[in-house]
Amino acid sequence: MKITISSTYVEEKRWQKGDRSGVIRTQEATAECRNFRQRIRLDLGKNDAFAVGEYSLDLEDAISVGDFGDLKLARRLPLVPVRAPTAAASKAA
Repeated sequence: MKITISSTYVEEKRWQKGDRSGVIRTQEATAECRNFRQRIRLDLGKNDAFAVGEYSLDLEDAISVGDFGDLKLARRLPLVPVRAPTAAASKAA
């Protein structure tokens, strides 16, 4: 599956329930495969935003079996950059 990040903007939503509170941090992306092309939100947790670019996602690496035998999608998807920065590009910057 192809994941495209077009912005490093991170949306932060604060929540509070009783004496607990937290922040949900997400980043928008586009997921594409042969069956669909759809805008999605990536859960970042406390991690930095993904850099702008194209990534691949191997769904087999992102799925596990849950405690009750159901399939679970990883909260932090294992995205792999399609084009790694080259040494020449790094020196030019």
